Amino acid sequence: MDDVTAASAIAFAVRRASCLLACAILAMPATVAVGANAAQPSAVEASDPALQVKAAYLYKFAGYVEWPSGVFASENSPIVIGVIGNDELEAILSRMVVGKTAGRRPLVTRRMQAQDPLQGVHMLFVGAMDTRTLQAIGDAVRGKPVLVVSDAGQERTLDSMISFDLIDRHLRFDVALKPVASSGLELRALMLTAARRVIRGAP
Repeated sequence: MDDVTAASAIAFAVRRASCLLACAILAMPATVAVGANAAQPSAVEASDPALQVKAAYLYKFAGYVEWPSGVFASENSPIVIGVIGNDELEAILSRMVVGKTAGRRPLVTRRMQAQDPLQGVHMLFVGAMDTRTLQAIGDAVRGKPVLVVSDAGQERTLDSMISFDLIDRHLRFDVALKPVASSGLELRALMLTAARRVIRGAP
């Protein structure tokens, strides 16, 4: 696939995620289609069409999170999005956020290993991992001002704040407020409105 087509696919995925969040108050369903009518795979996304949409969501989520004061070294410090366990997603996201900002801060990605230190990371997506590794990551990040995102089925072990789920070819997300509160983060109301479920207690 050529660069023009790949760029168009990325732009389409971003528009879909952006429209979801922007129109949530108007009761748009919190779904993005993945399949024949979704963005076609780009040159860096060959195996799973949902990755394009996940990347777009991660990009848009950054604009709906407020971090505690003192988290960033300066007003120009970037928002760092770490990705563990899914190099393909990180490659798509890194291309997607080139030149983009959230709250006037540039966005950058960081491809990480499970044992890497989390210093300087503000958002973290964790891909498929064994239970012991998920527990170790959860212990390392718990209580820190890091927005933790995972796929459904991992949220209990990882204590993630946002979890993706693919239902009837639609990518949806749930938000768990308990780990959000303990991290010191604040999520804007529009993100909660767009979520499929907002879990206020233990999942």
